[in-house]
Amino acid sequence: MTRRTPFKPKLICPSDALAELGSFKFRVVYRRESREGILVRHRGVAYGYLNRCVHMPKALDCERPEIFDDSRQSIRCSMHGITYEPDTGLCKSEICAGKSLTALKIQERDGCIFLADKRGRLPD
Repeated sequence: MTRRTPFKPKLICPSDALAELGSFKFRVVYRRESREGILVRHRGVAYGYLNRCVHMPKALDCERPEIFDDSRQSIRCSMHGITYEPDTGLCKSEICAGKSLTALKIQERDGCIFLADKRGRLPD
């Protein structure tokens, strides 16, 4: 019988690297594929997603660095304006209704943000 090493969350960044209504990008190996992850902070809570719009395979911030729309209530893809709920990743735009950003499980504790998603790992 083989023993599995217990899963340990991995440090992404210090909490203060992610400002309110800001974003922080990082590399993640998600299901064996190197991808870009993005952290966002909304109403004091950090959320993690793969940085990829569901409408087109483009980074959410591919044309401008601001990740939130002008109302500061939605994540917005800078290419076509597709909007998402910051806390769930659910698309709010009719063109992609019912689809969601790919959420990454994260933990924020002790002044740090950790990747706690078994589907992904931070590159070595």
